[in-house]
Formats: sequence, C-alpha cells, structure tokens
Amino acid sequence: MFGKIGDMGGMLKKAYEMKKELEKVKEQLADVEVKGVFGTSVEAIATGAMKIKSIKIAPEAVKEGNAEKIEDMVTIAVNNALNEAQKLAQSKMSVLTGGLNIPGLF
Repeated sequence: MFGKIGDMGGMLKKAYEMKKELEKVKEQLADVEVKGVFGTSVEAIATGAMKIKSIKIAPEAVKEGNAEKIEDMVTIAVNNALNEAQKLAQSKMSVLTGGLNIPGLF
C-alpha cells in the first residue's frame, strides 16, 4: 500500500517537472521566428508562440492596385507562417512528451 503512495508522489513530481519544462519551451518559442511567404510578393513573420510579428508587401504588388489580390496573398502568407510556427511548437513539445500528443498542451 505504501509503495503505491510513493509511486504517486514520484509521478506528481515528474508531472511538476514536465510542467516547468513545458513553460520554459513556451517562453523559448516566443523568441523564435518563422516565415511564411506568398511567392516574392508577401512575407509574414510569426513567432513560435503563434503571434504575427510583421508583414512585408513588395512594392510591385501594391503598384498593381488590386486590393483583393493583396488581401489574399497576405492571408496565405500569414497562414503559412502560422503553420510553420505550429510545426515548430509541436516538434519542441514532442521532445518533452516523448512523442505523445497531449490535447490542450499548447
């Protein structure tokens, strides 16, 4: 009976340590930048924490004067950047979780 209580204490300690490591990884992800692009016209920079830092639009794209086309290009570039950020976060987190997909982790 006492062995099980000790095991539970060990499990709780490991869970707490894992939580601390996950928080550290999340902080690190906030400092990492990834890029999403649409051709050479639009570039979006996001952090590994899924925040858009910047969007750059080539002057040639603006000269065309097609706002709808520019909006589509920006949307695609931002989604590409966020997809890259998601991949980065998943790869960093899977190192800590041993490849287990834990819902709600990030």
